[in-house]
Amino acid sequence: MRRCKKFFKLNTTPFQRWVELASLYLEGKAEIWFEGYMCGVESVVDWEEFSGAICNRFGNRTDIVEEFNKLMQEGAVDEYVERFEELKSLMHSLNSLLPESYYISSFISGLKEDIKPMLKILKPVTLMIAFD
Repeated sequence: MRRCKKFFKLNTTPFQRWVELASLYLEGKAEIWFEGYMCGVESVVDWEEFSGAICNRFGNRTDIVEEFNKLMQEGAVDEYVERFEELKSLMHSLNSLLPESYYISSFISGLKEDIKPMLKILKPVTLMIAFD
């Protein structure tokens, strides 16, 4: 869904066509689900509504939130930052209203105990500063 959104924005695809174009690439169970989803719909389906519906049906959204909340640094900081950024992107797609302060706090809380206090003292104001 994120790749579709990027593609549509890059190609300045009219917002009203996003669902229709994305549906062309659905196969198997997803294609069958879509036919049922659209049954009886007479107007243009909103992208956010559609992407939420398809993710609820085929994605495991609760696992993303759980995985994000349980993420802890096990190896190098770089590895932790990489995984954190991956999950943050998925979290952002679920709830774009979460403030950066939430992500900063989550990032710090997942660090190893010997690193966490040093970063808390610095009180980073952006996630990039916290990563650095």
